Amino acid sequence: MKVDVQELPNSGVFRGIVDGAARIRSGSSLEVKGIINGDLHIEAESKVLVSGIVKGRVINDGSEVELTGIIGE
Repeated sequence: MKVDVQELPNSGVFRGIVDGAARIRSGSSLEVKGIINGDLHIEAESKVLVSGIVKGRVINDGSEVELTGIIGE
C-alpha cells in the first residue's frame, strides 16, 4: 500500500490542512500553523516552528524544531 505524503513549502508560514502525512524538505525555514492529519517528517538542516496541530508523530531527522502546538492524538 502506497502512502501519499504532501510536501510543505520551503519557507514562510503554512496555514492549510493536510489530509495525511506531510514532509518538510532539508534546509527549509517554516512555521506550521495549519493542521496535519498524519505524521510530520522534518528533514535535516531545517528550522521549523510547529504552532498548529499534528495529529500523528513529529519525526525530526536532525533539525531545529520548536513545538508549541498540539501534537499526537
